Amino acid sequence: GTTVENPAWGGKNTADKLDAMAASARKILTWNDKRDNTGKEIGGTPFKWASGETNLSTAQQKQLGVIPGTAGITIATNAQNRLNYIRGDSTYEGTESPANYPATKPFRQRKSKQGDIINSVVWYTGAPSSDYNLKGYSSFVSSNRSRKAMIYVGGNDGMLHGFSTDDGSEKIAYVPKGVMGNLKDLSLPSYTHRYYVDGSPFSGDVNWGTDKDPDWRSLLIGTLGAGGKGYFVLDITRPGSTTSTGATAVASNFSASNAASLAVMDKTAGAGDTSTGEAADIGHIF
Repeated sequence: GTTVENPAWGGKNTADKLDAMAASARKILTWNDKRDNTGKEIGGTPFKWASGETNLSTAQQKQLGVIPGTAGITIATNAQNRLNYIRGDSTYEGTESPANYPATKPFRQRKSKQGDIINSVVWYTGAPSSDYNLKGYSSFVSSNRSRKAMIYVGGNDGMLHGFSTDDGSEKIAYVPKGVMGNLKDLSLPSYTHRYYVDGSPFSGDVNWGTDKDPDWRSLLIGTLGAGGKGYFVLDITRPGSTTSTGATAVASNFSASNAASLAVMDKTAGAGDTSTGEAADIGHIF
């Protein structure tokens, strides 16, 4: 439970940086599991509350708690309040011992917005550097040689985090659909611990196009480890550029509005998930 200061980050660590960041400013993505009439899921979406199923399906909203507008709802059972709490909002976070939490502040008091990291290994990505002798790859390397270096790691706060190596600030986060059913536990005063995004992420460069018309991207694969079954895929090609190399700057596309393209695939299933979807055939990946 101790922390170590990083002089290069102003004597602060990633948790310190995250605690100082407004919850509304965080770029957190997730996956809407509602299926259309062809059986395809809506896919990548901002992890924010929205009416209807703009961001989360009705089933996912119910997993978080009681949907606003329902009779008998309380602060503690309000699904929107819980989502905001998981984003880092401390409005309804308790400030005393759990036994004395008032009804106006019923959520568990946290030491930090960043949860514990147990089995997930930290993954570093800088500029693409593989020497593939494939069409278009050398151009991809050249155009991204000033790419901002990032570290990615899974946390037991329900999400994978992407931090800038420049200053330790969070640039992106992702809540897999497979942990949605257990997220409500994070707000409970009685919470002790459970696993969420506990697997180790890794990345590689992939030709998104064809041999004739290549379109190279850097993709990151994350897993839930002990937190659930399956895996998910994010496009991490453009986190932004560093200006120290003198190369052409490439603007970041890490934003909630780009969730549909950044969240490429989510084949995760939570503990006890009895769905007949493709994730049902995938086990825990350690």
